[in-house]
Amino acid sequence: MRALHLALIAALAAAPTAALAQSAAQQMLDSARAMRANAEKLKATLPPDAYASMVKSADDLEKQVRDGVYGKLDAPAPVSNDPDKNVAERLMREHGRLDWLTPKAACAGYTLENYTTFRYSPAINDRDSHCRNAYGHYATYLRVTKAGDEKQFAEQALFYYDAAAKRAVALVGR
Repeated sequence: MRALHLALIAALAAAPTAALAQSAAQQMLDSARAMRANAEKLKATLPPDAYASMVKSADDLEKQVRDGVYGKLDAPAPVSNDPDKNVAERLMREHGRLDWLTPKAACAGYTLENYTTFRYSPAINDRDSHCRNAYGHYATYLRVTKAGDEKQFAEQALFYYDAAAKRAVALVGR
């Protein structure tokens, strides 16, 4: 049984990062195929019952996919079931735009083109720091999204953008 778990972990770990864009059903089908391939590779070293268990697990996964347990094969993977975990959706819902800081007076004068050099005053103050951070994180979000990197990095950049933007806006309200 331990060999079964190790083989399943190896199969899941070997899945490409492109699996994030696949449906859950396709991911499970790929896992079943990898599990079956690992069972065949390890057949000579596994006890017969462990080999049979691995093959049965792969068969069960494939049957569950056919039965629709994991949704449709051609359905896109959900980004998140929790709307608050999808920062882009939350920002659109709360502000109507991702770069919600841009029209605010808190960071007036800052743009994506000048955020690294622009200053309200010669000395860097908290407001400048938060505005620079916010625009820097938004620039990272745009770069990561354009490069097609993993969605988690884009979400992280938006999360930090939102946090820095909130701090900059809060300083103006004091």
